[in-house]
Amino acid sequence: MRVLHLNTHSSGGSHEYAVLLSTALAEEGIESQVLSGDSQQLESGKPFLDRVIRKAYVSFSTEPWHGTRRLLSPPRSEELQGFDLVHLHTVADWFNVPNWLETVPSGIGVVITLHDMWHLTGGCFLYRGCDRFTETCAPCPILKTPLNRILAKDEQRRKLQAYRSRRVQFVANSQWLADLAERSAIVRACGCSRVIPPGIDTDVFRPQEKAQCRAELGIPPDAFVIAAGAASLTDINKNIPWLLEQLAGLSELEDVMVVLLGEGTLEIPIGLNVRLTGGVGDRIKRAMLFNAADVFVSASLMETYGLTLIEAMSCGIPVVAFRTGGVPEAVPDEGGILCALLDAAAFKAAIQKLRHSEALRNEIGNSARKLVAARNAKSRFAAAFAHVYEACLYPGQARLIEQSALVP
Repeated sequence: MRVLHLNTHSSGGSHEYAVLLSTALAEEGIESQVLSGDSQQLESGKPFLDRVIRKAYVSFSTEPWHGTRRLLSPPRSEELQGFDLVHLHTVADWFNVPNWLETVPSGIGVVITLHDMWHLTGGCFLYRGCDRFTETCAPCPILKTPLNRILAKDEQRRKLQAYRSRRVQFVANSQWLADLAERSAIVRACGCSRVIPPGIDTDVFRPQEKAQCRAELGIPPDAFVIAAGAASLTDINKNIPWLLEQLAGLSELEDVMVVLLGEGTLEIPIGLNVRLTGGVGDRIKRAMLFNAADVFVSASLMETYGLTLIEAMSCGIPVVAFRTGGVPEAVPDEGGILCALLDAAAFKAAIQKLRHSEALRNEIGNSARKLVAARNAKSRFAAAFAHVYEACLYPGQARLIEQSALVP
């Protein structure tokens, strides 16, 4: 079996997910390759016109929204030769998915990992309580009038027809997201959505000597270090300004250092000691930063799971986050402390509780590490997807395969 993974960018969470899966599949004897949109040769004139379309999508909406009509070139037919299956990850910002699926040879299976809501809606990415995707995405609450009555509805129709005709197999990274997916008109037309928790490389994300990590990174040995971050520090959903505001309200700030991972700049509250690392694509360095911390915190308003949370947990670092989306599945009670959304008092209290008890930090950190090692190991991740691929390519065996593919 040969699998081709498709992802728009050659960096970021979904790319790391695809690369880890590809590597783990190879260890299971399944040949696998990752192809990224930003590694493709661009045709003259098309990138400019595609940027015009992208800017139009942004101007049409009040929150992140992408239509499927794009001009960038999809994977070429010769790039598909020899592959039995294509696995789509985050491709909303790459090519015209419905049109491309019509050109893919019928013998090639199609699997889609749901990293967000885009594949199962008329174009939005985040679930904000709107349930129109269950039937018809109209009127769309984030598109401007009069496009709100036609654009998302048409995009949803195009996806439904294309995905149904190709018998797409959907995989969600949490039960929370799978439950939403199975309410979607698009997913219902294709069958169901399986659940496979994301895998991570526990050989990289593992406990290390804290003092040594701090010495190498130039972090004071006696500081209480809070790690946090996002791919983009200006991403509204990641809620970084609110997070920094709460951290600035902690007592005895002179002993606190915040290590903030991510691209971009933002205003730092007066009196808060923040070290900006920039983007940290190197997993080894990221693991070292986690190990240098006493706690990892997240104020994301919505996460379908929380890959960075489980990376920190795998290093034996307790986490504090909001009880939102799929986060409670990634971080059950033994793995960290979860608070109600935007509950500033509870959020700060959780951090202070961990700050003043090394024993509690160690207890939660050890439990978190063991949990991730058992649940998110890359071998388990790859084996679960191997079952999904078999169900996609050999539907006659689907009943036997499906039970083992549904990973709790």
